[in-house]
Amino acid sequence: MRTVSSGAGREITEYFNSPAWHAPREAELLAAIMTELMQAGKPATSKIIIASVIGRLECEVDEAMLQGYRNVLAQLMNEQAE
Repeated sequence: MRTVSSGAGREITEYFNSPAWHAPREAELLAAIMTELMQAGKPATSKIIIASVIGRLECEVDEAMLQGYRNVLAQLMNEQAE
């Protein structure tokens, strides 16, 4: 008979149910921003994309989404510096 630690099972379940597990990837967030810009007929310049990301950072309350937008902004700023 096999026994499984209920503590380990609970930890695994909590991990997969945590907001971090469902956090959107940066590419998906950037794609959503680009789609909105194209639908609005705005040019997709670096300045406008960065402004859009900052705008979303100011309105977002979900911590996982905030972290995703922070990561996107960091990547965009690194590209600007290069």
